[in-house]
Amino acid sequence: MKNFTTINALLTLTLLFAFAGAVVADEKEKAPGATESADSGLLQVLHHSKLPATMPCERIAVGGKMGYKPNMVKLSNGELLMANFHTHYETQSDGSMCDHTVLHRSTDNGKTWTSKHFDHLPGKEPYLNVLGDVLIMTAHIYPPDIHAIPGRTTAWLHRSEDGGHSWTSQVLDIDRIPEKVEMTYSSRNIIQLDDGSYALGIGCGKGRDYLFISNDQGKNWAPEKMKVSGFDDRAYDWSILGEGVFFRTETGRLLLLARCEVRNMQGLDKNLPGLPDFDFSNASTIDRYDIEIIFESKDNGRSWSPHSAIPLVGCMYPSVCDIGGGKYLLTFTKRVPSHGLELGVYACFLEEQEDGLMKADIENDLIVISQRTQPYLQSGGGFGNTLLLDDGSLITPYSYYHAVPEIDALMKSGDFRNQETYTLYRERALPYYRRWVTPLTWESFVKQDLAMQTHWFLGSCQVLNLCGPATEVARWELAS
Repeated sequence: MKNFTTINALLTLTLLFAFAGAVVADEKEKAPGATESADSGLLQVLHHSKLPATMPCERIAVGGKMGYKPNMVKLSNGELLMANFHTHYETQSDGSMCDHTVLHRSTDNGKTWTSKHFDHLPGKEPYLNVLGDVLIMTAHIYPPDIHAIPGRTTAWLHRSEDGGHSWTSQVLDIDRIPEKVEMTYSSRNIIQLDDGSYALGIGCGKGRDYLFISNDQGKNWAPEKMKVSGFDDRAYDWSILGEGVFFRTETGRLLLLARCEVRNMQGLDKNLPGLPDFDFSNASTIDRYDIEIIFESKDNGRSWSPHSAIPLVGCMYPSVCDIGGGKYLLTFTKRVPSHGLELGVYACFLEEQEDGLMKADIENDLIVISQRTQPYLQSGGGFGNTLLLDDGSLITPYSYYHAVPEIDALMKSGDFRNQETYTLYRERALPYYRRWVTPLTWESFVKQDLAMQTHWFLGSCQVLNLCGPATEVARWELAS
């Protein structure tokens, strides 16, 4: 989700089914496809150099078949806690929907899991943060949600002092911003600053960016204006903070991985190291062609400038895992096929060069964590971060997209683009979610590019619980 000026229209017409949805989401049902891949016990390594061509892994399905966009943290007691979410459309007769969070807990380094619904923790894309002995979960709520403030998207924070068993929530709405804005959207994570305080990013578009600072482990937050240089952020509808991921290097540098719609960033240096060489003129307008730019702050987060980029288009949802020796494992989701890579979740090495440049190496030892989403389906979310466990092993949660055989066959053959087929599934979905499905007429469908047609058709099928995301984790070790 990117364009702040057209956000409500986009939410209604094109974005809702970029997220998980189902008529019924049964957390007890085993996720399909969890063990059907012939190479499910292996991670492939592309362009292997220092790593072998394959590395063993163990994959474990977690939760029900509509679990979407998971992420994980390790608690002080050694437990692993993972959050994902799914959406219900059938519960509201007026066409509203309701997201809720599901938390999954493991006491054996991810081998087995227990799951619990938290209906009172609303929001999409919940993201866990550990602040000492406190948990903070960031999320955002869109206007169609029954918990939403009418007409705008809003950042939410959920806070727990008992390891995620009970929670309190607060809304970081537009009244918390010291200037007029239309919405609030947060960074994924929270970073501790040099003075011991914690910082959360809140982006409001058009250069209206703020750090929210807390000195009491997230009970209270105060906004501070933030500056961005390197492009004309006042002309940019999005923000480098929306979905941003803060991290520190071993040498103490403060960096931000920012999801950027680079084709609309006026004044950005085209010679920025790592900026992918890609012709956007024929690219779909769907929100999957963004890139990740690394920004750096040298004044404790108060101002930021572009440093380098990850040289891939459709590279999103990054996380950084410190593996020691000045090296980091960068996990990311590929949301469009390009550069010889299919849809999926990957990891590469990120390293600080002698000249100070942070470089992501996608040309050597590129680890394929998951390619479960078939190329004729839409992005399954990916999303997962990688954690280094005490025993030296690694664990990565992720989601992938699946479809029942009848829908899979229609997508693979392209027959979903036939008028009779498209209209049949659209009309079946219409009673469940009229607010979204009504505008998706055949006359409008034929005017869309293939990516958007895929999105529309699968959106209707997802309402019918015929396709959608599923969550699993990969437990693996990095070969020496």
